[in-house]
Amino acid sequence: MERWRPGARAEGTGDGTDTRRLPLPVLPQFPGMRGFAELDSAIVRLGFRHAADLLRGPAVEAGSSVFATLPKAARDDGFRILDGLWFPARGRAWTRVDLRHIQETAERWRASTDPRAGTATALMDTMETVVRDDPMGPRRIVLWQLCRELKDRAGGPTAEAAEALGVHSADAALLASAVAAGFVGRGPVRDAAESVNEVWPGERLREALRIADVLPSHPTDHVLANFLTRLNDRAAAVDRLMDEARRLGGLGELRAATVSWLAAVRRAADDDAAMAGLLGAAALLADERHSPEAPSPSDSTVRVSVERRAVTLTWTAARLPRDTSRLGGPVSYRVLRFPDGVPEQAVEVPSTDTSLSVLDPDAPIGRRVRYAVLPLRRGQLAGVPRVTGAVLLVPDVEEVRAVPVPDGVRVEWRAHPAATGFRAVRSTARRAGGTGPPGQPTDGVPVDGLPVPAGRKGFVDRPLLPGTYLYEISCGYPAVPGLPGDGGELVWSPGLRLAATSVEWPSPVEDVTVRRLEDGTVTIDWRPPVRGNGRLVEWPGQPMASGDDVSGTPAARSAPGEGPVSVLPEARSRIRMTAVSVLGDRAVAGPSVLVERPGAVEDLTARRVAPGRAELRFRWPEPAVLVLVVWEQEGRRQETRVARSRYLAEGRVEIPLSGRPCRVEVSAVPRPDAVSIPTVPATTSLPHVPEPPPQPPRNSRALALLSLPWTPWNSGGAPRGRPWWRRWRPRSGG
Repeated sequence: MERWRPGARAEGTGDGTDTRRLPLPVLPQFPGMRGFAELDSAIVRLGFRHAADLLRGPAVEAGSSVFATLPKAARDDGFRILDGLWFPARGRAWTRVDLRHIQETAERWRASTDPRAGTATALMDTMETVVRDDPMGPRRIVLWQLCRELKDRAGGPTAEAAEALGVHSADAALLASAVAAGFVGRGPVRDAAESVNEVWPGERLREALRIADVLPSHPTDHVLANFLTRLNDRAAAVDRLMDEARRLGGLGELRAATVSWLAAVRRAADDDAAMAGLLGAAALLADERHSPEAPSPSDSTVRVSVERRAVTLTWTAARLPRDTSRLGGPVSYRVLRFPDGVPEQAVEVPSTDTSLSVLDPDAPIGRRVRYAVLPLRRGQLAGVPRVTGAVLLVPDVEEVRAVPVPDGVRVEWRAHPAATGFRAVRSTARRAGGTGPPGQPTDGVPVDGLPVPAGRKGFVDRPLLPGTYLYEISCGYPAVPGLPGDGGELVWSPGLRLAATSVEWPSPVEDVTVRRLEDGTVTIDWRPPVRGNGRLVEWPGQPMASGDDVSGTPAARSAPGEGPVSVLPEARSRIRMTAVSVLGDRAVAGPSVLVERPGAVEDLTARRVAPGRAELRFRWPEPAVLVLVVWEQEGRRQETRVARSRYLAEGRVEIPLSGRPCRVEVSAVPRPDAVSIPTVPATTSLPHVPEPPPQPPRNSRALALLSLPWTPWNSGGAPRGRPWWRRWRPRSGG
């Protein structure tokens, strides 16, 4: 059996090492270090090829040491890596990279004037932590980086490439052969190998298992094998705890089951099934605590307040056993919300870690949810969560107000956008013993109410007798399938009560008569209302329906009218007269009359523009919306109506005419809903246009003597050129 030691040639070999007689070294299958990616990128930023350049230390500066003038090795053939990490020393000696070497090299970096010295010193502190945890840790990191560089190079791993990276020639060929034989290339396996240590050891057990699933199941790297063994042992322990918790829960041992679930979550914080089991068991414990048979709630109970559209939670500080371990520290809190009976859908509610209250403005509407307050120490679950009872957020309507309207009341509100159903129940209050008249509401005990149709913005309840009425208002939200709701369709809010008062209103004027006198004046009279005082006022804006509330308008505050009212609008204008009934500070509208006095049609002109067509232009008789155009020709009468919008857009009206004389009349058309004061129509006429002469025979001398064709309609004037009878005369008898 042959033995090798660093720096010594194997017997029977030549100048180098015979790789055919030596077994290939076992290469690492993962860096085996937490924070490797950060260390690797820092080494590259400093300009080092790999960690060995960092561990070699800075170059010795002239005159900086008492040993600077001592003789050195003739040449530096590189470092040895296969049987440990060795750097050449003076003479033919080798120095191994261990804790002492790292500490001495760190001091050299600290004393160096190299601009990289500060960062390099910090990295040496990291390497000291690595070597204290694993004496072969620095060698594993350097070897992983070397293998990665050799594997990824364009020409593949070669001894020359290894020597270029600083590897001693005695190790270069074997290292290149080992990399070519089995080192993993770029891809998910290498990514998993470099990232698995970032997740575990830690609390994210399931994520670590997912990453480790792509690593070799039977690794040749003993460090990776030990790592996977510990990882799988932890997963098996968590599974046993979860099975035990389910068994205890099935037996009704809720507290013991909760303890088992808590232990599982502490070992695998990212295990959704374990967290769901813990929340479910804690919810059952909360139901026991809130049951009628349970004693009064203790300080550990979470208090819930549902106001308007949000849920507020408050609790006391958790009483946890004193933790003397390194995880001891202040207690913070994490709040989760999940649908009742479905802890798998838990989501986190944003909150301040150390606060003892939280406001949840995003609680779902119409669905029963629970809240869990989890005590934490340094981010790790430190105790059993405190879970609330089922919370149902179904907000009532807001900004509710009631105003009296004629013959009833109007109730208005603002509802949540998620509300789809609204209901209101009216109750009338009567005197005890029923001494009041039937249906007469007064202060007293409410009796059974009647439903009132309501919508998203409110309702109008009429007819009502004067008095006070009580309304119970609630709104419904769609129930989540599988959860209980009111009637299986909507979940109704608790409801609120509102008192509304109906007052006596004037009755609207029922009858209005209109007379038009010969001088154009319009006289309007009305029948007095049953309740209140009637008056006729000029009404601006759009007309009001009979019975509409017009309280507070200037027209309602005008002086009472007596007797008929005579109206004569100005020319080219209209006015609306409305009957208003007033009683105290309340007023209602009655019938209205629109009186218009259109202006006369002015500047009427007519001209022929083409054979069989004539054009009319005039000034529109405001405020008419239609005009009537009538033309008479050869004892025949024709008419058409022209809209104001069309005329203003085109600026003219065309009518069909022949060349015979024609009389045209244009007048404003009264509105069908108005009393119109007539005006005198505008008239004009068009003269006769003679027919063109007959055409001479084809190829005759007379045809050649004709000037331009007969075009009397070209512009309404005489034909262009000399008349034909002056240019064509028969020859004399000679």
